[in-house]
Amino acid sequence: MWEQLGNVMDMVKKVQQYVGQAEEKLKAERIEVSSGDVVKVVVNGQQEIVAIELNAKYLEAANAGLLQDLLVATANSALAKSREMHQAAMGKLAGDLNLPSIPGLF
Repeated sequence: MWEQLGNVMDMVKKVQQYVGQAEEKLKAERIEVSSGDVVKVVVNGQQEIVAIELNAKYLEAANAGLLQDLLVATANSALAKSREMHQAAMGKLAGDLNLPSIPGLF
C-alpha cells in the first residue's frame, strides 16, 4: 500500500512539473488583437496584458469615447483568445499525461 502511495506522489510531482513548464511556455506566448489601425493589444497565454498601442493620429479629445470603447473591446477579445490558448494547452497536457477528464482540473 505504501508503495502505491509513493507512486501516486511521484505522479503528482511529475504532473506539477509538466504544468509548471506549460505555464512558463504560455507566459512566453504572445497574442495580438487589433481594432483596425486604431488600437492594438498584446497579451500572453496567462491572460496578462503585455502591451497596448494607440495610433497617435487618433489621439484627439473628440475621439476619446471611441478610443475607450475600442480599447475595452480589443482587450477583451485578446484576453478571450488567451484563455482559449490556455485551455487548449492544459487540455493537451492532460491528454498527454493520460489524466482523466476532471472539470476544473486545469
